[in-house]
Amino acid sequence: MDFTQVFLSFIFFIVFDTVPLLFWVFIGRAIANTIRRINSRKYFKNNIVDYRASDNTKEKKVYRDVSKNKLAIFNTEDIDPLKDFFYDLFVKFEEAYNNLDYNMMKMISTKQLFYQYYTGISLDLKVGRKRIINDIQRKKVTLYEVDSTSYKQTASLMIEVSYINYVLDHNGHLISGDREKPMTEKFEVTFRKDFEKENVVKCPNCGANVVGNRCEFCRSIIKNVDFKISSIKRIVE
Repeated sequence: MDFTQVFLSFIFFIVFDTVPLLFWVFIGRAIANTIRRINSRKYFKNNIVDYRASDNTKEKKVYRDVSKNKLAIFNTEDIDPLKDFFYDLFVKFEEAYNNLDYNMMKMISTKQLFYQYYTGISLDLKVGRKRIINDIQRKKVTLYEVDSTSYKQTASLMIEVSYINYVLDHNGHLISGDREKPMTEKFEVTFRKDFEKENVVKCPNCGANVVGNRCEFCRSIIKNVDFKISSIKRIVE
């Protein structure tokens, strides 16, 4: 057998034996990968269904007012004025958010919460959206948790309100929500007061300095003005 015959035999082997073998190897791998993907999807789907089922059967959180002895950190035994104060602060923040009153929002919220809302507002305005909140009505307020340390005090409330809540585009056309029909929502709202010697207390009504418990400018009596909203979380039931 000369060199030409050897070369032709090698080419014949490559074309008619090796190529079909590689082809079937490719097909086999494709089938195996497809089976793995199907099994993975079934596993993921089953876990999602199980998770949702367990979530649906989870008991709803029950909110109850703290006991009177826990109010000692606020130097009071009367819970109603405290709930009124914190609710009013929450409403002021929502109204400032609605009116794009950034100074008021900064004054009555922590830096982290303010920039969280400011970022959301900026993104909405950039794409031509504007959220409108009107006619906030108090339905239920529960002071369910308080805490005090050497550097801060916190109060957590469940606040349930009804309000008009809708979104407009840059032409004033309705995107979502309802201009007339109120909706009811619940929020977990946490308020925080930091103990800092250099902290300058500002009046939530006009922004002037507060001396003692009275505003220097509008002369209104201020209580617990140094509390700020640190967290607002919508309760999904």
